[in-house]
Amino acid sequence: MDLHKNMEKRGKRLIVVLGMHRSGTSTIARGLNAMGVSLGDKLIPPCEGDNEKGFWEDIDINSLNIEILKSINSDWHFLSAIKQREFDTIKQKGYLDRAIELIHNKTSHCDIFGFKDPRLSRLLPFWKEVFTYCQLDVSYVLAIRNPMSVVDSLKKRNGFDNEKSYLLWLGHVIHSLTGTIDGNRVLVDYDRLMEDPDREIKKIAECLNLKIDPHELETYKIDFLDKSLRHTLHNLNDLILDKTLPPLVREVYSTLLDISETGIIENVALSEKISKWENELERIDSALSLADKLYFQKTIADQSVIEQKIQISNLKQQLCKQEQLLTQKDEELRQKNEELNQKNEELNQKNEELNQKNEELNQKNEEIINIRASLSWRITSPLRFMQGYC
Repeated sequence: MDLHKNMEKRGKRLIVVLGMHRSGTSTIARGLNAMGVSLGDKLIPPCEGDNEKGFWEDIDINSLNIEILKSINSDWHFLSAIKQREFDTIKQKGYLDRAIELIHNKTSHCDIFGFKDPRLSRLLPFWKEVFTYCQLDVSYVLAIRNPMSVVDSLKKRNGFDNEKSYLLWLGHVIHSLTGTIDGNRVLVDYDRLMEDPDREIKKIAECLNLKIDPHELETYKIDFLDKSLRHTLHNLNDLILDKTLPPLVREVYSTLLDISETGIIENVALSEKISKWENELERIDSALSLADKLYFQKTIADQSVIEQKIQISNLKQQLCKQEQLLTQKDEELRQKNEELNQKNEELNQKNEELNQKNEELNQKNEEIINIRASLSWRITSPLRFMQGYC
């Protein structure tokens, strides 16, 4: 089926949540339910110690994004931007048709479908092509969070260095801003949402022309939002104290934090800043590419070491099993020897008894011979003959 030609114009709406990992994209995506947005029925289940309240992320879209990144030897935590030649490779491998069919299926049973996957920030040019083919009315919710909180979370979950996490935050945020510059969008700060969900949900609804369901909003606030799951909370001044923080990260976050008050991104001054941030990010892309290559090589080396350790462990287990088997055989042999020795002892005892019986028999024979050789035996011989005795 040629999806490119046969995709009909359906007038469906699509709400896409963009943002860095650990930036509250799950919380924002769940909040879309209160505005009549369907997230589908195939969601990644909650994970204890990670997202206890759920990821609110479509399994199929998530799996496809992971597969797409793997096809170009990339991953969610790579720092460098995906190049046009790599997007061409993705399409050549048939992922465009698969993505179009997937979105077609996801949006066919609802008027407004929403989804989130932080990987989308890196793959946005590809997915925008998908949305265009599907002729959907797309709106974006851009999520931000204090980068120090993101750094803390990634250090705990993934063991990343501060510098890597800050650069990841920077790349995801800037790519989200530049990739949606021609679309309907709203900016939401995660900490503001946690502190005043009514205000932030109302802001999203107004900016994206959605209607709030009061009952669903109350359910969202009571059953889902839980401040105890927000393990870190930093303010703008905290960024000054972290020496590992790139100055550009501080500039981007402080600017966007002010913008998130209204959520409206569109103004000339901000557009100029975004363009400048994009240029600065492009200037260091070669260094980011090198960091990715070194990280990839280290990962391969680490995997090789892990595989060798596994092989050694397997060999040790095999050796241990062989030793256990030998020990078992030795024990069986020892028991057999004990049984054999016992049988030999019994046989020796029987032989002694037999020898004793033979001696007794020999003694009796000698006595008989002596009796028959005696004078009395010869004298009484006629009498025994007459009586029928030998």
